[in-house]
This record gives sequence, structure tokens and C-alpha cells, in this order.
Amino acid sequence: MVINLDRYKNFFIIFALGISAGLPLSLILSTLKATLFEIGFDLATIGFLSLLSLPYSLKLIVAPLIDYYSVPILSKKIGHRKSWIMLNQLAMAGSCFLLAIAVAQQQLFLIIASALLIAIFSACQDIVIDAYRIEIFTGKDQGFATMLYIYGYRLGMLFSGGLALFLASKISWQAVYVVMVFAILFLAIFTVFATESKDKQFLHSKQNLASAWLFICRAYRDFLQKNNWHFVLLFIIFFKLTDAFAGSMIMPFLLDIGYSKQELAVVLKTFGLFATLGGVFVGAILVKKINLNKILYLAVILQAVSNFAFFYLAKFQANYFTINFLNFGFDLHLLIAVLVENISGGIGDVVFVAYLSSLCNKQFSATQYALFSSLGSLARSLLSSSSGLYATHLGWSNFFIFSVFLVIPALIFLAILNKKSFNR
Repeated sequence: MVINLDRYKNFFIIFALGISAGLPLSLILSTLKATLFEIGFDLATIGFLSLLSLPYSLKLIVAPLIDYYSVPILSKKIGHRKSWIMLNQLAMAGSCFLLAIAVAQQQLFLIIASALLIAIFSACQDIVIDAYRIEIFTGKDQGFATMLYIYGYRLGMLFSGGLALFLASKISWQAVYVVMVFAILFLAIFTVFATESKDKQFLHSKQNLASAWLFICRAYRDFLQKNNWHFVLLFIIFFKLTDAFAGSMIMPFLLDIGYSKQELAVVLKTFGLFATLGGVFVGAILVKKINLNKILYLAVILQAVSNFAFFYLAKFQANYFTINFLNFGFDLHLLIAVLVENISGGIGDVVFVAYLSSLCNKQFSATQYALFSSLGSLARSLLSSSSGLYATHLGWSNFFIFSVFLVIPALIFLAILNKKSFNR
């Protein structure tokens, strides 16, 4: 029996790239909010930090350009995909170092600017990694590679979320962000050993703005020729709205009602990670066994209903029931809320990726996937940016009730799509 070492190496590399992709997201959308909350900024300001995820919504513009243009010198030495990944990793590390300085000085403008740079380079990295994953793995390995990528992604989010919170209880926030700098640089080492997925001849092909524009038009025209494409895009935009709207305020909410950073690091981030991975596993089984359209309904509804768990915490926050584990005391209600939320989110993530993948034409998979994922991120940026204002004026209990009703647009567009598909 011959063991294909390159195949297993590629699996390990995509897992490491998943960590690199997931680390910046929690850093700027969760940990940074906790930082600003402790520094003393108001909820409205913290809520508007959701706009930092806007660069993830612009991947549809950048993806074709990254496909066409090479990184000077570096692309010829280590390859097209690898050079773009490494360039973005180094840029993220530099931006994170600036963020550490800004946090120490408590300069809001510099904090936002640094975090925005991290988001931009992180979004560009996502584009390249998505294309790399599609190109480097054969069809039979795509499913396992995607699962490893998601697991790595979640581990990266745990590192910059749960571990960062734990470290913040021991060291300064500035030191926490410096630790993240070294983590990003460490992950860049694995990129050096990755197998390049793009043919070297690509580097010598004609690359100009006209050809890039032609490719963009062909990729998007291919999708626009599909029936009901406008309803598809609307469903993608609203799919995560109920989850993202409530999720953007969960960290300030739990800190506000009295949970410690150490408890949140263990329960919300660490325990939550394993709950999410369990949800990913369940979601993968459901996608394989049941019709995707039916699972979409389940995923949308679960993401909405899970918000009731945090409504319960907000309503009955004084009724704590503590359990002890490894000399740590944890609130059972918080454990249950995190379990429900993260299992639902894990199922939703897998189903959503499966749905987006089913929409792509393989000839334009990287560019079209960037389009769909960019639109999907609108829910956690533009549409959820006002969540802090709603939380301030409604109060926590009513805020989470309100977030449940935000599922309605996604259900309406999904019903329209299923009806039109049935009648076609």
C-alpha cells in the first residue's frame, strides 16, 4: 500500500490555513468589542464596530483581480497562490501590531483604522484560500478538506477569542494583541511549505485590466443567466441576519450582566467551539441524508430560535445555578445557552457553505463563491451595525426577542425560491 504523503500534507496545510483565516475574525469582531467595553466606550460605538466586516462583503470585487495579477517577484519564487496568502499574512501581522499600539494609547480612530486594515487583508486572504482549496484537492477529497478548514477556522477564532479573553485577565490588552501578532507570523511558516496550486505557466500569461474585466463579466453573467437569481441573492443576504444581529452583542451582553472574562473564555469560546464542531458534524450528516432545500428551512429556523436562550439569560439573569468542574464554577444556564447557540450555528455554517457551493459554476468557482460569501457577510456588517442602538433602547430582553423576528425575510425568500423551482 502506497501512502500519498503530499495528500496528507495538503490536508494539514488547509487545516493551518483555516486557523489563519479564522483568527482575524474573532479578533476584530469579538475580542476588540470586549476591549473597548472594558476601556469604557458606549454600546452604540461598540455596535458600529460590526462595520469592520465590510471588507468581507467586497470580496466579489477583489477576487478576479487576485486571480489575474501576481505579486511582483514573490509569485515567481514561491507561486501565485502562496505569494498572495503570505503577503496578506504579513500585512495582517503588521496591522495587528499597530492595533496593539492604538489600544495602549486608547485612540479610537487608530484602533478602527488598524482593525479595518486587518479586515481588508483577512478578506483578501480568504479569497486566495478558497481558490487554493478548490484547486489543490480532487473532488473526492473536497468534503474532508472543507471540514478540516472549518475546524481550523473555528480553532483560529477560539485562539483570538477565548484564549485572548483568558490572557486579558492575566496581562494587558496591548500584550494580548502582540501575542496575536506572533501567532499570525507563526502560521505564515506553514504557507512556505504548502504545495502551490496554480500552474507556473499562469505567471507568464497575459495579464492586463481588459482581460481581468472580461473574466469578471463572464463569471457574473453566468450567474445572472440563472432563473430567479435576484431572489437567490436576497436569500443569501438575509440568511444570517437573525444570527449576526444578536451575535454582535453577545459579548457585551454577557459582560454587562456579570459574567467574568475567564468564565466567558472557557464557556463561550472553548466550550462553544466544541459545541460548534458538533453542530458542523451534525450539519454534514443532514446535508448528506436530506434534501438541501429542507435543511435550509431547518438551519434558518434554528438560528432564530437559539436567540431565545439569551433572552432567557437576560430575563432571569439573577437565577444562577452553578456547577463545579476542575475547580471552576460555571453557570449552568450559560452553558445551555452557549450549547444551543453554537450547535445551531454549526449546522447553519455547513448548510450555508453547501448551498453556496451548489450555486457555483466550477469554471468560475472562486469568483462566484466570493460573490456569494461577500453578500452573506452583509448581515454581520451593514444590517447588524445598528444592533448596539437597539440594545440600548430596547434593553437586553426585548433586543433578543426582536432579533428572532429578523428571520422572517430569509423564510419568505426561501419559500419563494422553492415555489418557483417547483413551478418551473
